[in-house]
Amino acid sequence: MNPAPPVTRTALGSPEVDNTARIMANRTQDPSPAVALDVTPLQNANRRRGIGTYVRGLAARLAAQDEVAIEFWGWQGDFPLAIRPPHRAVLMKRSVMPEYRGKWLFAQLAMQRRARASRVRAVHITDPDALTPLAGHKLLTTVYDLIPLRQGISRKRIIGWAGYRTYIRNLRRVDTYFAISKQTGRDLTDLLGVPSEKIVIAAPGINLPPPSGATFGGARPYFLYLGGPNPNKNLPALLDAMGRAEALPEELLVAGHWLPKQVAALEATVASRGLAGRVRHIGFVPDGELAARLRQATAVIIPSRSEGFGLPVGEGLAAGGLVAHSRIPVLEDTSGGAALTFDPDSAEQLAESLRRASAGGADTRELRERGLRRAKDLTWDEAVRATIDSYREALAS
Repeated sequence: MNPAPPVTRTALGSPEVDNTARIMANRTQDPSPAVALDVTPLQNANRRRGIGTYVRGLAARLAAQDEVAIEFWGWQGDFPLAIRPPHRAVLMKRSVMPEYRGKWLFAQLAMQRRARASRVRAVHITDPDALTPLAGHKLLTTVYDLIPLRQGISRKRIIGWAGYRTYIRNLRRVDTYFAISKQTGRDLTDLLGVPSEKIVIAAPGINLPPPSGATFGGARPYFLYLGGPNPNKNLPALLDAMGRAEALPEELLVAGHWLPKQVAALEATVASRGLAGRVRHIGFVPDGELAARLRQATAVIIPSRSEGFGLPVGEGLAAGGLVAHSRIPVLEDTSGGAALTFDPDSAEQLAESLRRASAGGADTRELRERGLRRAKDLTWDEAVRATIDSYREALAS
């Protein structure tokens, strides 16, 4: 065994005084990880979504601590984390599986096979598609939202409907739930009857990727929408507001990894509303460009009717951008009053927010400054501590 370095990391990933003796004693008593963490969202379609951002932030910090040894489960080929003792990476053979439709069946089978071959006693699954009961193991999972359960999924989408029904059934068999917001925690209790004592709030911190030096100065001013075409995102209301605020110089940039048919549907809607030349889809924003895109936007617009946390709100604040979001509790919790807000059912209120943002002035500059201060409070500390404590409780029981 290689000697431990003189400076270690705490559970929160910050430097601390030499703890070599304590860590070496812990390793001697129990050298094998007893907890597994699923990090497959970093290697599938979720890597371009909020789920991937959450798992990346959590996994990096858990890999930096030495209090609880963890087995990181991922796929062979492109494992994205650097793992050092007392942790270890276990890479599963990647079978042929679809990127979206029906992926849940393959992901669950892979988790079952991995669990049978592992000595860990507790498994934390972070990919909703991979959630499945694991005999002989304590089961923990991260729950991002229950929006599809609340708004419903059409049975015409047979595979998607079957997959989500399976997810909800499996969700009822979990021992510990990590909810990414108080809203998600309330939904677990209200919609599924999960006892509050089984729910742990583990909200994400906000850490923007390092900038690449990209700049978008000199181009046409723009509003930025980060997200998908899902009904809860309420994009039609934003398109309606753009039509009402036709005198503004800004165009609307719609960013996100969309399927070709979704982009085509957006373009058809834009044309039918007379917004051609004022709204365009720019695809997924690379990590190195994200901070600049957010900061240089006239405003980052989040018109959602419901959300699990509202990551674009936190990212917009952290980048020094002006954020305008719908007036719903989960987003108000995230922004802490450092944003313009509007009724998600009022396109006119949203249009007025666009006008205020475009006009600029002292009030919008103050909101940007308050947003930067608010973003400093959105750290991973509490989530990481709560996760480690929950791992210990699962192993103790």
